Amino acid sequence: MSEGQAPDAPVFALVVSRLPQDGLRIRFEADEAQRRAIAARFGILGVERFEAELLARRWQDDGVAVDGTLFAATLQPDVVTLDPVRQDIEEEVTLFFVPEHSRLARPAVAEDDAIDLDPGDEAIETFRGDRIDLGEPLVQLLGVALDPYPRGEDVSFEAVREGEREPSPFAVLARLREPKKD
Repeated sequence: MSEGQAPDAPVFALVVSRLPQDGLRIRFEADEAQRRAIAARFGILGVERFEAELLARRWQDDGVAVDGTLFAATLQPDVVTLDPVRQDIEEEVTLFFVPEHSRLARPAVAEDDAIDLDPGDEAIETFRGDRIDLGEPLVQLLGVALDPYPRGEDVSFEAVREGEREPSPFAVLARLREPKKD
C-alpha cells in the first residue's frame, strides 16, 4: 500500500517510466473484494461494477495526464422506503499527476493560510517515485458521483400539510407497499 493510500481503495498502479510516448490504453476492473471494500467505505449496499477505460500519456515534461471513463453500478438504500436502488454511473475522468518536486506541484500551505482555488481548474496531484496509484482517485470520483438522496422511480415523499395530523411512520410505509392502482 502506498503512502496516503486509503486501506479500502483498490491499488491500481501505473509505472511512469514505462509509459510510451504515444500513451498507454488501460482497462481496470475491480474484483469482488475491492467492490465490497468500496461499498463499505461509502456505507452503501453494494458496488456491482467498478471499471475504468483510460488513456495515460506524458504531460508537461515529467507529468502524466489520464483521461477516460469510469463505469460503476451501485446499490444504495432508497431514502424513503430503504429498498435497494441501483445507480448506473458513467463519469468522465481527467486527472493530472506530477512528481512531488515538480514546479507544477501545489505549493505547501500552512494550516492557517488560505489558498484560492478555481473550481474549474483541474487539480494536479503529486506522486513519489515511479508509480502512480490510480485506485484512490477513481474511488473518490465514484464518491462524488453517488446520488446523495437515491429514490426508486415511483417513490415520492409527501410532507404533512399544515393543520393535518402527521401519520405514523408505519402507516406511511404500509401505503408505500400497497400495489399501485392504474
